[in-house]
Amino acid sequence: MSLIGYLEDNSLSIMAEALSDARVHAGPTLVNVSDDDLQVAFYTLLLKIIDTLRERSEEPAEATPDIRSVFLHHCRGIMEFIDSQSSYTIGHTAAVVRHAVQMASRMGMTDEQIDDIEYVSWIHNIGLINQSHRLATLPRPLTQDEIAQARNHTVLGAEIIRPIDFLAHYVPIIRYHHHSYDGGGKAPFTEPRGENLPIAARIICLADAYQAMLEPRAYRGALKRKEALLEIDKRSGSQFDPKLITLAHELT
Repeated sequence: MSLIGYLEDNSLSIMAEALSDARVHAGPTLVNVSDDDLQVAFYTLLLKIIDTLRERSEEPAEATPDIRSVFLHHCRGIMEFIDSQSSYTIGHTAAVVRHAVQMASRMGMTDEQIDDIEYVSWIHNIGLINQSHRLATLPRPLTQDEIAQARNHTVLGAEIIRPIDFLAHYVPIIRYHHHSYDGGGKAPFTEPRGENLPIAARIICLADAYQAMLEPRAYRGALKRKEALLEIDKRSGSQFDPKLITLAHELT
């Protein structure tokens, strides 16, 4: 039984005990107070206590910090800082998040799944803390070694979050968000490809590439939307999940 319930059910006996104790221990000021008056005073006080306890019990408990939200808040700040280090990538992560959420919504995912896509989209490039984002400022196309260095941020990002229990399920998404749908022809057969890639990784892969095409680079100008979509169409089934191509054309 709750404390409030106990007080309500036993209010009369509690009042009687309080009255008896008051008579035993009362000072001269209560000697001339009648039992009826004392009963009214005690009972009124008891009811007030019960009402106060009930009100306080109905108040929401003081919110405890949501560590998942706190992490995302700080991670967003980190990503905005990383993106701002190059004039070519300002706002990149926020745009990728927007694209990924749009695609997830149009796929008919649940609210919980969409929230998950949004969360991991914000942190998918956390591995860029290794400074590889600076390669975007080079005034020429990257060499194969530089591309490998840039994409190593997927491995670093996965290892950064691996020890964090509430983020551990994002490890394969972050690890493979630059992975080609067909495996790229060079990836070990032990690595996932096709439908074995997490759907969130496939969505982010397309959203990230699409946004990168729309952004200028030191060695090229920004592609127009139609040009970017044409490139995506060309890579359907190779770099990108063919089922997502139509969704890319619906991005706003």
